[in-house]
Amino acid sequence: MKQYYIFKDGIQVGPYSVDQLKKMLSMQRITEDTIVKPAASVQEAQCMKLKEITDVLTLPQNTVAKLLSISEQDMRIACPCCDQHYKVPASMFSLKFLECTNCGSTFTLPSSSPAEAATHSAEASCMDFNREIPDGDLLCPHCWKSFDMDYVLYISVHSDLYGDPVLGDYVPKRFVPTTFNRMGQPLDEKGLPATEMACPRCHLRIPSGLLDTPSLYFSIAGATSSGKSYFLTCLTHQLRKTLPEYFRTAFFDADPRLNETLNFYEKQLFMSLNPHDITSLPATQIAGEGISDRVRLDDIEVELPKPFVFEFRPEGGEDCLNMVFYDNSGEMFIPGRDEWSNQATFHLAHSNGIVFLFDPSNDAAMRLNICDTRDPQVSQKPRVVDQTILLNEMISRIRRHANLVSSDTCQIPLVIAVGKYDIWRENFSTDLTKVPYITKQKNGPDSEEYVLATDNILQVSYELREMMMQTVPGLVGAAESFFEEVYFIPFSNFGTFAEQKSDGAIGITPSKINPVWVDVPLLMLLSRNQQLAAKKAASSDSGFLGAVVRNKIEFTHPVNGKIIRLPLCYAGAEIDIDGRKYTLPVNESAGL
Repeated sequence: MKQYYIFKDGIQVGPYSVDQLKKMLSMQRITEDTIVKPAASVQEAQCMKLKEITDVLTLPQNTVAKLLSISEQDMRIACPCCDQHYKVPASMFSLKFLECTNCGSTFTLPSSSPAEAATHSAEASCMDFNREIPDGDLLCPHCWKSFDMDYVLYISVHSDLYGDPVLGDYVPKRFVPTTFNRMGQPLDEKGLPATEMACPRCHLRIPSGLLDTPSLYFSIAGATSSGKSYFLTCLTHQLRKTLPEYFRTAFFDADPRLNETLNFYEKQLFMSLNPHDITSLPATQIAGEGISDRVRLDDIEVELPKPFVFEFRPEGGEDCLNMVFYDNSGEMFIPGRDEWSNQATFHLAHSNGIVFLFDPSNDAAMRLNICDTRDPQVSQKPRVVDQTILLNEMISRIRRHANLVSSDTCQIPLVIAVGKYDIWRENFSTDLTKVPYITKQKNGPDSEEYVLATDNILQVSYELREMMMQTVPGLVGAAESFFEEVYFIPFSNFGTFAEQKSDGAIGITPSKINPVWVDVPLLMLLSRNQQLAAKKAASSDSGFLGAVVRNKIEFTHPVNGKIIRLPLCYAGAEIDIDGRKYTLPVNESAGL
């Protein structure tokens, strides 16, 4: 094989093969007047100009591109001269000739379709930023636009490529991929491989795991100071322990960058260097760094909430999925705040489960009658919020964003999580610390597994519902008239009273934290989404109670004579009333 040295700035470099010289010439790294010398017998060989070497100047023209893959959506090819990779959409299959933007050579597509004109691969690009984005199988966790993989944007890597029409001048440029390296990675305008993807609508970064793995979306709602940030922090911390220990499922950050705010909170509460000092988390802001992103959509500045993304990976790696959480400030649920420029609660209509945090210390009746004044959340800075109004506003938004008519009900399961259990536990009929919510169940003579103790959870849910019917019946009625599944679950983020700092701020001592039932709301929602096994109903000699009437379980309370109407999610449950067990009717229309 012939090889040549070339002289650049008087320095001899090489040797290079003929093919390498062809590539450098086509890329204009050398010219026809570049001085070269054959590598063989260098001492005796005469220098010459590149144009004197005939076989180098015979550049391949109209050769066929290498076919890497082909589908109904696109064709992936490589330049036959320099191996530059391209993606050509199906709409361009009819084009015969393409010109490589890397080496300038002309080649044909590996297709028998006739062509009428040549074009650059840049002209054969799939789309541009102004293209219409049809709905697809993928969902952006920021703006909830659905799209197909072909519409995904990539984020430029080179430091010179900054400025985006949607995100502003100080973020890396987003681009439609058209050229690829040998590994199939798209190249930005400067030729650097880009690995991070972005939504084609809002241009915000999307972790790759969200595009190739199914996701479940969970929304956290509630009034200001109801403890949403504390709940989400304690919840995810507890799930990191509960899921691996009992359900053989790993639970970890799918994207630490998106979870940065939540991880900071977790570090403050559970990894404090001063665990005996009172600490407190900042209140969730309406908007701001770590909470939301500001983008420009349809020429309007729009605020979008940041998702917290975790990976849920069962043992063996099968059926893994993403769990995406949203935390909004209580102010976002004030009527009138649901406007186009602030889409922070639009995720409610896309949720696979909603946790509505109810704060007894914010309710006038509960604060006066059942809350312990030893906790500074009760004795200091009294605050009263009509949380029924906030729930009704949430329902109204779900109706609008899901395009439901007034007679439609919602199939998203709802957990009304009644927090701060420590300050009202003395007035609740059951001691949660003595009620297991995870139990063992036999799968065979020599096999057993941990499952969710739904019988215990539904019993507690029924008791809590009865208590709330005495204090906030409007909230119970509003929830059960719209949502088909409603569960009432008590919990405590900390398992101890809050404390007050010398400056008056209320917080918690990390060393005293011992959560109570804080993970039950999510475990229940995971079970309802077929991700966790639940305890099977056992045969029982308890008496039957009630009947299914107009999509409700209706019965007369055996003690006080009141008519009780429960959602169908209680169907088949065994509940204890005044020391006697009763089995509720099954929902035969659902095949239960």
